[in-house]
Amino acid sequence: MDKIETILKSIESIIMNCRKKTKIPSWELDDYMQEGMIIALEMYHQLLLDPPDDDFNFYVYFKVRYSCFLIDNYRKAMAVKRKFDQLDYCELSESVNLFDHKQNVSENVMYDLLCQEIHLVLSPEELQLFEALKRGEKIDRNQKFRIKKKIIEYIKKFW
Repeated sequence: MDKIETILKSIESIIMNCRKKTKIPSWELDDYMQEGMIIALEMYHQLLLDPPDDDFNFYVYFKVRYSCFLIDNYRKAMAVKRKFDQLDYCELSESVNLFDHKQNVSENVMYDLLCQEIHLVLSPEELQLFEALKRGEKIDRNQKFRIKKKIIEYIKKFW
C-alpha cells in the first residue's frame, strides 16, 4: 500500500494543475481529487495486470488521461447547459390562434365544433385546401370561392 499512497500523494500537483486548465463549473476541489484518485487507481491496477515496456512514465500517462477525462466532463456539462438554455420548440400553428382574442370560451367551443363539422362535409381535396387557407397559404381563387360557398350553404342550412 505504500506505493499506492506515494503515487496518490505525488499526483496531487498534477490534479491541481489540470484543475486550473479545465475548470468545470459544478465541481469543487474534492471532486477533482476524487476523480483523479479513481483514475490513478484504475491505471495502477491495469499496470499490475499488464506490465508496460521499460520506457513508461506513469505520471505523464496519468496527466494525459486525466486531462482528457476533465475535457470530456467539461463538454458534457456545457452540453447539458446548452440543452436548458435553448428555447422550447413549439409548432407555429399551435401557438397562433385563429380566433379573435376577445372571444369568450363558448365562442371558441362553437368555432371548434363548426370546424369539426366542416371537416365532415368537405371532400378530402377540399379539406386540404381548407386547411391550407387556415394556415394562410395562397390557393386558386376559384377553389377558394367554391369552398367558401359550400361552407356558407352548410352554415345557413344547419346553423
